[in-house]
Amino acid sequence: MDARADPVAAVPHPHGAAAPAGGPGGVTRRVLTYVARGLFLAAVLAGAWWSLRDEGDELVDALATATAGGLVLSLALVVGGLVGTGLLWRRIFGLHGARVPGRAAAAIFFTGQLGKYVPGSVWSIGVQARLAHAHDVTPRTTVATSLVFLWVHVATGCLAAGLALPLVPAADDLPGGRWLSAGACLLVGALAMVPAIVHRAARLLAGHDDVVWGLRESGLAAAVMAPVWGAYAAGLWFVLPQGTTPSGALYAALVAAFALGYVAGVAVPVAPAGLGAREAVFVLVLAPTLGVVTAAAVALLARVVHTVADFVVAAGALLLDRARHAA
Repeated sequence: MDARADPVAAVPHPHGAAAPAGGPGGVTRRVLTYVARGLFLAAVLAGAWWSLRDEGDELVDALATATAGGLVLSLALVVGGLVGTGLLWRRIFGLHGARVPGRAAAAIFFTGQLGKYVPGSVWSIGVQARLAHAHDVTPRTTVATSLVFLWVHVATGCLAAGLALPLVPAADDLPGGRWLSAGACLLVGALAMVPAIVHRAARLLAGHDDVVWGLRESGLAAAVMAPVWGAYAAGLWFVLPQGTTPSGALYAALVAAFALGYVAGVAVPVAPAGLGAREAVFVLVLAPTLGVVTAAAVALLARVVHTVADFVVAAGALLLDRARHAA
């Protein structure tokens, strides 16, 4: 078996040399690999189920307010946003010195991302490091890549929220009002994206001075993430209840809600995919515009759509990577 064709199975032998593929050691290793895969998938599915386990009645009610076409469009927009994050992760991966084919990098990133449905803050990054190891990438390089990616994700989320909040009159009901909230978000986001700060953090995480990060990289990251946040907000737009009056202020509220919800989810790493924290922020930001009931329904539908999108994109990335090896 080609080790690169099966990245999860390609693990160095504990004594240095790889066990022969056809020998007892190779068979045992393959069995353990399949067991590990099964356990990981079971944990991911259990975490995804757990995040929705008590929402059955509410989910039915929320789905009744949306349309099938709206849900499909929402899913398509979220998938597009996720693809954008994958492109950014691969770019950061390369800046850390990793040389991995595009399809393989996508499989590493999106498969690892499913680990966020397992309670705890390390599963996604750990799985990504495990998969990247088969491509001769050190775990520290992958961990540094994923942490810098998370850093940029949070920073651009703060910027997106800071730019959106002033356009939402109802956000005056937020703690501190919309202008103070927007100013705080912009300050945090702008400081976090200063090239020298990102470069310093990336070097410390990677453990070497070869990491490249300058004004061009910060600008490119912001340029990639701007349409990502826009796509996520548009995804929320299409799950709004039928009859909702569209407006620019409403779209801005959706941008702010999703961006701040993501940041809050990162701040609660023990919850699967930010469960609870993200929804609470959604309701806090959207309730003044939509009302509490509608805001809660949108938050729940957003979680469902993003969960489905995560699995769809991960499956697609794995299939494309397998097709690359089969070609």
